[in-house]
Amino acid sequence: MSSPSPHYILAHGLNVQPTVMQSLADELGWLQDHRSVIQLPGHDEGEELSRDAANRWLESFREQYQAAQQHHAEVIYLGYSLGGLLMTYLLGKGEVVAPRKQILLAPALAFQQWTRIPTMIPKETFDQVTIPSFTPKNYKAQLGVSLGAYKVLFSISRELDSMETSRFNVPTLVICDRWDELVQPQGLRKFIEVKELNNWELLIVASGFWQRWGKKHLLIAKEYRSTNQWQQIRQQIQTFANG
Repeated sequence: MSSPSPHYILAHGLNVQPTVMQSLADELGWLQDHRSVIQLPGHDEGEELSRDAANRWLESFREQYQAAQQHHAEVIYLGYSLGGLLMTYLLGKGEVVAPRKQILLAPALAFQQWTRIPTMIPKETFDQVTIPSFTPKNYKAQLGVSLGAYKVLFSISRELDSMETSRFNVPTLVICDRWDELVQPQGLRKFIEVKELNNWELLIVASGFWQRWGKKHLLIAKEYRSTNQWQQIRQQIQTFANG
């Protein structure tokens, strides 16, 4: 008797349209009846990526994940950027059931130093200031992200330092571009080593320094990868998920 097909749960990154994850699932051959996409507050048309929206990310993620997970015996999770951070946090808190496997694409777990600069402004009076997004128009959900939302993101990431890491030590494939503009590949390696995540595997995608500069964080975007890079990423994900 064959085992039931897994259910795939996907979550997008900060200021990335949730529908982009549907397109990624299509590329991976994951059928619509076997997948769910989490949509975080602030990412729908007419919304804003404010501090208030960001404060609801964790609760919204947890509710949507649990609603999709509870009906399926086997779940494989794929989180991009912010989606990787939120899943890691909730696993560490023991607030969601761990998937059988997970794929984290450029997860927001280790940052390039310059990304922290906006969050160094202490006064909350500036939290409503919107920082323009340079994400391509066909991928971004809003024109920009508020300073307050960025502060929430970094606040969540800092809490990982005091968590019980064994809770998120599930079989995990982490993929990051060598020259990612936002996430630090060597920081991800250190994160895995320091927290002794022996079930995590890190794949750093090779690329030229100037090749598609400004789009390297967009691992989910086929058109911003070379043909060989995209084939490598897709094959690695499919092999890991099916293994």
